[in-house]
Formats: sequence, C-alpha cells, structure tokens
Amino acid sequence: PTHHPPISHRSPTHLPPISHPSLTRLSPHQILQETIPDQSGKSSGFEYTVSNIKITQFTVGSPQLSFVEAKGLQMELDGITLRGTMSWRYRGRHWPHVKDHGGGDFEVGGNTHAAGLLVLSLASGRPHAALSGAAASLDHFKIKLHGGASWLYNMVVHAFEGHIKGSIENSLRDEMTDAVDNALNKEFAKMRLTEKLPFDPPYDIALIDYTFTDITTKSDHVSVTVRASINDTSGTQKSFPLPPPALPSTNSSDLGRHHVTLQMSTFPVDSMAYVFYNRGLLRNEVTPKDLDSFGFVLSTDTFLPVAPGLSKWPHTNMTIDAMVASLPTSTARFDENELQIDTPAMFAFYVNSPKGRIPVFNITGPVVAAAALSVAQTPAGQVLHCKFTNATCAPLAVNATTVGPVDSERISDVITFVLDAVVPIANAALAGGLPLPSFEGVEATNTSITTRDNVCTVCSNVHYGG
Repeated sequence: PTHHPPISHRSPTHLPPISHPSLTRLSPHQILQETIPDQSGKSSGFEYTVSNIKITQFTVGSPQLSFVEAKGLQMELDGITLRGTMSWRYRGRHWPHVKDHGGGDFEVGGNTHAAGLLVLSLASGRPHAALSGAAASLDHFKIKLHGGASWLYNMVVHAFEGHIKGSIENSLRDEMTDAVDNALNKEFAKMRLTEKLPFDPPYDIALIDYTFTDITTKSDHVSVTVRASINDTSGTQKSFPLPPPALPSTNSSDLGRHHVTLQMSTFPVDSMAYVFYNRGLLRNEVTPKDLDSFGFVLSTDTFLPVAPGLSKWPHTNMTIDAMVASLPTSTARFDENELQIDTPAMFAFYVNSPKGRIPVFNITGPVVAAAALSVAQTPAGQVLHCKFTNATCAPLAVNATTVGPVDSERISDVITFVLDAVVPIANAALAGGLPLPSFEGVEATNTSITTRDNVCTVCSNVHYGG
C-alpha cells in the first residue's frame, strides 16, 4: 500500500544527556585486547626494544554532541584514561655488550580526546549512521620504569611518543568507528517499523507501517520525517486515498526543553478508520440491554409518539445499528487538548419480530466525538492512547422509513443514549493504543502531549537501559 508522511521527529540541542550507549561504550574489552607492536631502536651505542605493551585500564567519558547544519553531529570524546604495562631490554652494540631488561608502567596524561562527524542518512527505509573523519589524539605519556639506567628513560619515551602512540590512537579511532558503524546501526536495525496494532478481536486486523523518508541536521536539532500508515493485515485493501495534512515547524521552546519532540498529523487516525470501515467494524448493534442503564426502554411502545406506524408491532423490542454512514475521508482533527472526530452517521432502527429483525426507519446526522489523548511507556515502547469522552449528533434527519412519518426532532434524546452506549465500546476496541516509533531498550520520561492547530505533539526525555 501507499504510505504518507504524517509523523516527524525532531531531536533538540541538548543531546549529551541522551547519548546512546553504543557511543559511550568504546569497548574496554576490545581496547584491552589490542596488540601493540614491539618497538626497537638504536641510541647512544645501544640497541633497545620495548615489548609486551599491554593496556590494562581504559575508560572514556560520555560523548559531547553538537550540530553541524546539513552535515551531521560532531562527536567529541573526552575524559579518556589509559594505563598499561610494558617490558624493556637493551644491549650495548660494542664490547663488553652491556645489557639489561625490566618492566615499566605508562599512562596517558594531558589533553586526550577523540572526535568524529556522525553522519546520519537513510538506508532501506531506516536510519543509518557512519563516522567520518574519526581521529584520536593522545597528548603525552607518563612513563615509570622499574630498574634500568637513567638514560633508558629518554629512549622509552621516544618509543612511546612515536609509533606506540600512533598505534594506540589508531586503535581508539577504529573502536570509535566500529561503535557507530556496527553497534549503533544494529540498534537502528532493531527498530520496529511494522507492528500489528494490539487490539482485541474483531479489531485485530490492522497494522501500522513506519518508514523513514528524510533525516536532516539543522543548526539546533535533527529532523526526521517518518511516513506512516495503518493498513489491513490482509494486504488486499487499498490504502487511505487522501494526502496527509502538512506539519508545521517545531516550536523552539519544545526543542529547548526536551530530548525528543514528535509531531503527528491526523493521518494515522483517518487511515485506521478507513481500514475498520472497509471491514464493517464501524457498525455497532445497540440492544435494549445496552440502554437499560439509562432508564430507557428500547421498544415499539416507547417510540409510538415519534413513529405511530410502529403500532403494527405492539410491546416489541427494538434494536438500533449505529454506523458510520459513508466511507471515511478526513474526519479527524487535533483541537485544543483533544482529538475530535467529525463523521456522517446513520442509525438504523429495527423491530425484533418473531420472524427476525425488520427495518423500520433510518436517522442520519453528523456525529462529533471528542477524545482525550495520553502517552504511556510500555516494555515495548511508547503507546498513544485515545479515550472518547463524549459524542453528539445534530441536526437529525429521517433518511428512510417503512412505517410512515417519523419525528426526528423528538428522537434526539434516544440518539444521545445510543452514542453514550457506543462510546465505551469504542474505547474498549482502542484500549491497546497506537505504538509510536521506538528503539529497543529506550524509556521515555517526563512525557507531555499537546494538541492544537491539527497537530499532536509529544515531547519526551529519554533514558537508555542496559
């Protein structure tokens, strides 16, 4: 099916607190296992070798990220500590060929850091990251030798400041590149882009499909556009035929207060209604039992004043089919702090005769329903919940009748009762909620949701587990 772009993510300037573990954890295990080549040289009539160079301790601070417009995120790694051990030996080149051997310790001192440009792009409909221009710079080494002549110190320092330093810097650079190219992209690969909506039968026939269509780095945020549609699980239905409403620019105050700002148009709601309508699920039968709690008796005797022709079936129960009257188009709107649904509806009245249900008249009118929205964090990610609070229908009109005149104005109270009965049915059907795009292991915190100007905005901070 065809997809449309109703959702946009925007991550703001305050990225350091939310840096992904893949970026913060340059694998100590890998660094500690790095093989650093032995270094040999000649100086002052001696041949020397520094060998068995092993890194025994490695730590790195959290990355600091900054935006580079139209390019990506500049990543800086500071707080790098690195310690290790080594062996040394030397031998005089001339008789009497004085020689000695021993060990020593080293650590990195001064201003040590690593950096690179994190380039974000799209591959196969999902984000992809690559590190460009990765570089590591070790300031200087502090050397402590165990034994040996005093002049040996200068030779060892010379060895470390040359090839050994370069070898360790290359290892750091390679680890940083691997953390992005492999570990981070593995997390992107785990993103759930197609997910069945968690509704109970018979509404368990829809899935949401997310595909990333654009990712752009601005001067103060990363903007990600996601095309999303809700489709029938059978794959045989046509997709919703209308384009989505355009999304406005993100409010700068939202970007400044939250890690992630998500904007959503009404397109997912409209496309979901389209799926349910085509499956005949936007139709509910209201029985006398459903209206008992309202003190209303759904029978021909009750309706005689508004439809005298019902006298043909005295003391007989009735039922009402409440349904969306025509194929949904663009029926949803995000108003101030609520979702509003505006759709044509029809109420088909039946007499429950011994021979079966007999259609007697139809009432039509525009239904306006309001729903409160909330976001919940589940083990699988964030879920958008929709709970209808009220529904009205006016003005009413008689669409068809087989029993003569029907007073539609006097039937408005009945329609109110019917809508009050249908609202909890709709809420039960939608109880599972709408899954939002998410990463495995990511928990949203301090989430707020606002709706205005036909846009739903979800702002969150995030925490990475593990």
